[in-house]
Amino acid sequence: MMMKPRPFNHKPIFIDERKERLAQVEQRARGEASAVKPSALEGVFTSRQQRKSAIQLSVPMLLSVLLILLATVLLIVFSR
Repeated sequence: MMMKPRPFNHKPIFIDERKERLAQVEQRARGEASAVKPSALEGVFTSRQQRKSAIQLSVPMLLSVLLILLATVLLIVFSR
């Protein structure tokens, strides 16, 4: 009959202060994250597709404004 090996019991000799600080920061972040309601984050984050569509809408508007300005400048220059 074989004997069971004794269980491993590790007691740290040194204290890692960074590890303790990191654990405190993680706990604080978890507490803050659970306090934030999903409705408060609505509209904060946008997807790439939404940003891309916003850019695509603004390009034609920019071009039309530039054309109107160019036409106005040409009208003023040639009317003299």
